[in-house]
Amino acid sequence: MTFTEKIYNIIDRTEGRYFTAKQLYGILQTRSTVERRAVVEALRALEQDNRIVYDARNNRYRKAAEGEFGKAEFQANQRGFGFLIREDGDDLFVPASKTHGAFHRDVVLYRRLSGTRDEAEIVKVLERGTTRVVGTYDKSKNARFVIPDDGRFVSDVYILPKKDLRAQNGQKVVAHILNYPQDNRNCPEGEIVEILGFPQDKDVDILSVAATYGLSQSFPDEAQRRAELVPQTVCSADLAGRRDLRGKRVFTVDGEDAKDLDDAVSVERDGEYYILGVHIADVSHYVLSEGDIDKEAFARGTSVYLPQTVFPMLPRQLSNGICSLYEGVDRLTLSCQMKIDKRGKVVDSEIFPSVIRSVHRMTYAEVQGILDGDRKPTERYADVADDIAVMGELARVLSDKRNKRGNIEFASKEVVFVQDEKGEVVDIRLAENSFSHTLIEEFMIVANETVAEFASACGLPFVYRVHAQPDRAKADVLFALLKGLGINVPRPQELHNSVLQKALMQAKQTPYFDLVNDVMLRTMQKAKYSDTNTGHFGLASGCYCHFTSPIRRYADLTVHRVLKTALAGKMTDKAVAAYEELCARSAEQSSRREKIADEAERKACDVKRCAYAARLIGQEFEAIVSGVTERGIFAELPNTVEGFVSVEQLGEMTYDPERFCLFNDALRFSLGDKVTVRVASVNRQACKIDFDVVLKGSTAK
Repeated sequence: MTFTEKIYNIIDRTEGRYFTAKQLYGILQTRSTVERRAVVEALRALEQDNRIVYDARNNRYRKAAEGEFGKAEFQANQRGFGFLIREDGDDLFVPASKTHGAFHRDVVLYRRLSGTRDEAEIVKVLERGTTRVVGTYDKSKNARFVIPDDGRFVSDVYILPKKDLRAQNGQKVVAHILNYPQDNRNCPEGEIVEILGFPQDKDVDILSVAATYGLSQSFPDEAQRRAELVPQTVCSADLAGRRDLRGKRVFTVDGEDAKDLDDAVSVERDGEYYILGVHIADVSHYVLSEGDIDKEAFARGTSVYLPQTVFPMLPRQLSNGICSLYEGVDRLTLSCQMKIDKRGKVVDSEIFPSVIRSVHRMTYAEVQGILDGDRKPTERYADVADDIAVMGELARVLSDKRNKRGNIEFASKEVVFVQDEKGEVVDIRLAENSFSHTLIEEFMIVANETVAEFASACGLPFVYRVHAQPDRAKADVLFALLKGLGINVPRPQELHNSVLQKALMQAKQTPYFDLVNDVMLRTMQKAKYSDTNTGHFGLASGCYCHFTSPIRRYADLTVHRVLKTALAGKMTDKAVAAYEELCARSAEQSSRREKIADEAERKACDVKRCAYAARLIGQEFEAIVSGVTERGIFAELPNTVEGFVSVEQLGEMTYDPERFCLFNDALRFSLGDKVTVRVASVNRQACKIDFDVVLKGSTAK
């Protein structure tokens, strides 16, 4: 037994008791300076490994309690404090005085603070989360700094001499951090590695967001070279072991601008049953596991869609080429064919490799036109018009079935940014969400469930899409809001999907639907990927996965690989072990990259909203109170532009957290109130919009 282990055993056997070094000298019967020095070194090593804790005030040691230390990602706030994002979802607060040199997104070792329920201090940084910073170059005679766009990175970056690429003052740049300081008293040091342009230049705003989140449209040379070698046509050798569906009426339905068409559908009747085919691009045929393209796809995890710009997971030779299910050409697919009864139950299903030839590349608008009986699209697509009518019937059957089991149907608030030739946002419109969108969504959901149930029944290693129940504290806030709005839904001990579904249905009969929809969305936990099936709360589904978009999601590509191996009868013990490891890695990476993609997409949309709002300064609009805090209210325009009204502008107000309102003797602002606002100012650097309340004509009372 080593000297270090001897000391730990002494402290371990007497849990809860403190020891001074002097006491340990006596217990160990040390007689020389060398031995005592060894005790000190052992104590230092145990402290470094977080097995013991040193109380500096009393100069003594104790055993570290279970759960006292942990590893987490640090999310900083621009005001200095931050939060530790832990895997169990129980985040911890870090006071500004306890961040100890950590920066936003660093992976850190923390210690929980005694006497608190949810506070911690950062012990040390294990891994720096930021290597590149996007910001504005601030150049003077004596110093050169990059001021980060992201206020959560709480320090400017000092640019070393002759490391600025001759950037001009005020330009947007990308700085690579070379050295981090040991504490918060100094700035990180770095060099400029890319000049994006001046803030007002076309597309610089989106390029800045992309650079902040490490997004790129270009691929590493070797991955790109491999992609260019991929044949762009299907040959006869590719058809081995595939079912030939080229004689079937198979077609795609996507948005007008979509180029990565990874799903096609077909439908026919069989007596009183529906036969639904969902045919998905067989990306795994072209992307070899552990090859250069695959490694880059894994690193990206997902395609990212920013306004007018796509950052694809796969090189365009694949995403917009041989994998995309274009009209009139042979394409390799993995098909899920389902026999569905009139109640929406899948009574039989089959999954198999296939080859299709899409008869049409249709848009949602065209399908909706046929469903609505419009003559022009019905005549143009006469060969599939009857199929689309049957699809409409089936989609309603599937939707009714999901609603009966408690599916929560949130209203979409996706927007379209209309830009002029200079890239300036001239309008913001809510994206169309017609029944044709719902139709395709229903077909993808039932295919995803069918595939997941097959994998679960076969005991295959797999990547599931899981969604946990809402956090109890957030649910309590939601039910308090519902009660305050007069929406009477009982708060059950065990929260079920149907309870939230009923609340939304009641909200539709009130002026507060959008508010309830948004707050309920924020109450829900984030869906994620997992190699263990725990069900999907939001969809009221016991077993779910993502199978339908392998061009743009790595989790789907992993699912395809597992399925094809199993269908080919090659799921040996060795394959099972390999896939168990891959599915675990794929689930973790896909969840992480999805979170980054979501952040980037939100940020890009906020940047565009700010750019548009800058054109509206001085103009008045009707808005809805979308948030209430002690510091003021948030108000949202119908086109989703949201601004803040500070209490300084409102005057002296009292905040009532239980009723979600600010009030004084003359005014009252509650969630969901209609107000008239004036766009007061826009800070595009901070991505912040300020409104003033116009009391004349306001319904606030």
